[in-house]
Amino acid sequence: MKYNVDIDLKPRPVLQELIEDLTNKMLAQKRVLADLEHMNAGSSLVRGLQADIKLLDQVIERVYAQQELINMRNEQLIGLN
Repeated sequence: MKYNVDIDLKPRPVLQELIEDLTNKMLAQKRVLADLEHMNAGSSLVRGLQADIKLLDQVIERVYAQQELINMRNEQLIGLN
C-alpha cells in the first residue's frame, strides 16, 4: 500500500495570534476614540486614547519584525538540512 504524505516545512507564524489580538485591541480603541471625538469628550481622554493607539501600533510593528526574524531563522535552518 502506498501513502502520499505531504510535509509542510514552511515556518508557522508563531506570533500571529498575538499580532491579531493587538490589532483587534487597536481597532477597538480607534472605534472608542471616534465615538469620543463625535461626542466632543474631554481632551485628556482623547489624548490618552491616542497615546494608547500609538503605543499599540509601535508594539504591533515590533512583533511583526520579530516574526520576520523568526521566519528568516527558520528558513536558514531548513536550508542547512
